[in-house]
Amino acid sequence: MEYYGYSGNILYVDLTTGDIRKEPLDPELAHQFVGGPGVGLNLLLDVLKPDTDPLSPENAFVFGTGPLLGTLLPGSGKCYLTTKYSIPASKNGKKFFVSASMFGSNRFGSMMKNAGYDHIVITGRAKRPSYLKVMNDDVEICDASHLWGRDVYDAGGILRDRHKGATGKCGTFVIGPAGENLVRFSLGWTDDWHNAGRFAGAIAGAKNLKAIVTLGNKGIKIADKKKFMAALQRKRREILSHPGYSPTAPFGKGRTGRLLSDTFSGIQGCSGGMCACKSIHEVKEGPYRGEWFGGSFPGLPLLIQMILQVEDYGVAFKLLGRMNREGLCVSTCINMLSFVTRLYERGALSQEDMGGLTPGAGDPDFYLALLDKIVRRQDIGNVMAEGWYPLCEKAGVDPSTDYETGCAITKGIDLLVDARIWPSLFKQGTGFSPCMGLGSVVHGKAKHTHSATYWSRDEISVSDLKRDAERMGLTDEEIQRVFTEDSFDTGRLEKYGGEAESSYNALGICDTSVHWQYDPMRDIPWLSEVYSAATGFDISPRELLRAGERIFNLERLFNVREGFTREDDRIPPVYLQNTETPLPAREGERYLTDWFGRRLVREDLEAMLDAYYEERGWDIQTGIPTQDKLRELGLEKQAEILKSG
Repeated sequence: MEYYGYSGNILYVDLTTGDIRKEPLDPELAHQFVGGPGVGLNLLLDVLKPDTDPLSPENAFVFGTGPLLGTLLPGSGKCYLTTKYSIPASKNGKKFFVSASMFGSNRFGSMMKNAGYDHIVITGRAKRPSYLKVMNDDVEICDASHLWGRDVYDAGGILRDRHKGATGKCGTFVIGPAGENLVRFSLGWTDDWHNAGRFAGAIAGAKNLKAIVTLGNKGIKIADKKKFMAALQRKRREILSHPGYSPTAPFGKGRTGRLLSDTFSGIQGCSGGMCACKSIHEVKEGPYRGEWFGGSFPGLPLLIQMILQVEDYGVAFKLLGRMNREGLCVSTCINMLSFVTRLYERGALSQEDMGGLTPGAGDPDFYLALLDKIVRRQDIGNVMAEGWYPLCEKAGVDPSTDYETGCAITKGIDLLVDARIWPSLFKQGTGFSPCMGLGSVVHGKAKHTHSATYWSRDEISVSDLKRDAERMGLTDEEIQRVFTEDSFDTGRLEKYGGEAESSYNALGICDTSVHWQYDPMRDIPWLSEVYSAATGFDISPRELLRAGERIFNLERLFNVREGFTREDDRIPPVYLQNTETPLPAREGERYLTDWFGRRLVREDLEAMLDAYYEERGWDIQTGIPTQDKLRELGLEKQAEILKSG
């Protein structure tokens, strides 16, 4: 059949045997799951067996795109990868979760689709360091021995200079030395500026896969160009006429804004984006002149200064640049560097454990040396490279229960945004909101969702949240269950926020493509119109949201097979402690609060989980989707495959 929006092909690559084949995309699968992670999870059904070691050749890597990626649509630059991730998600080291990571791209995703592939399924392990070349019908496993050991930017630059075509340079996915050495919280980078797959770098390293390059010129067909362009132009006018629109991500006010404005040296965006959000910053003077970073969230240097007690922002730039080059997860690195320093000060770790290093809070030389030990897997760095739970066992201290210097951890992951301290960044704060607090706990990969409650009630009112819910496709009955006149049910609202984000991901759309406070792409009715025009598959707003719900439930089924239950949706103990013990803050002592700033008690947090499971149609005691819910979503076949193993 002729495909529109979709390229129409799935590429299968076995690195062990060298077998490469192409199969057509099942239109029924695309119709039911739209694209992106939903299709990726279904492709894993056939190749990922239960209890597979994530670093074994039997684990699968699925890269993919959505049907709107590569079009002229604003924000249509998101790709995904789905796999069984390498970070231990339980203290006994036996649980590892299956999930999808979304990431942006300048060229990687659009060139993959233009080469003729919606998804790439990679299995096996190459005999030597390799990279995968995907250039139209020219697909080859190439030698990467000369790239092995090189950092992300060096390797990516070499590949882009080597592989060019009529449409320009290739797109790249590259891992750094951390991924090569199987550091479990390593990641990959696409096109230098977009971090791809927190905890996925080690999966590629275990497969001896240094990189993937994509380049194509086959184009992407649109079913109804006139209707598609009319809807596209209508949204562009809405974006451009909004008083808050900016072609670059705003740096904010105060100290953060001044620092980032003074060090700004360039910016990058995704293909199709109307807001370039990947800013590049460089130290312009002083002893660290020339140190730079790009791609990471621009506020990270100030977070490094705060957590690691670094005085000179130039040091923060140097540390952040090093982490990016090596392919390390910055969030985990920052938290681990701080925690290990404190453990040494307490006597829980010795200088022998540290390999002769003498830790000191704020000491840049120590931090750089410890980063090297993590990447090279030496001394305490070898333990840290295995993740939080092995580090806990070594030190005899659980950072998620360590109220003084620990951090919030769920499923073996330090949460990207800590709901205890996030409110302090705003005048009144967001607290344990649906996206910042509960979303991170219930997500398969412990990732917060992007929703209107990302921001505080200073910028967003309950009326705004209701309008956002309508644009997410909620029915009047659902809105009545979620909202009262001046409040909302956190658990129930997060259910819909999570599956709406899954729908955006399936399409290949960035839901924060203009700027955080105003998310014009969070518009399910409009997106269903655009999807229908692009692909020729008619879909209602309700069915588009339902596709997101299918994806969320299928991911849950995978993880149920891996042994996950409600017990793993564990509210971090430091959050629970904060319901009774205050944290010091600039404006005085702070307890854990909800989005409205109202203080929470432990029972409130468990009640949120109950409401979330109930609204999802999952068993409240176990957190497992019920048979009625699976039948409602048409997931009986997938459930049976996963059950049978």
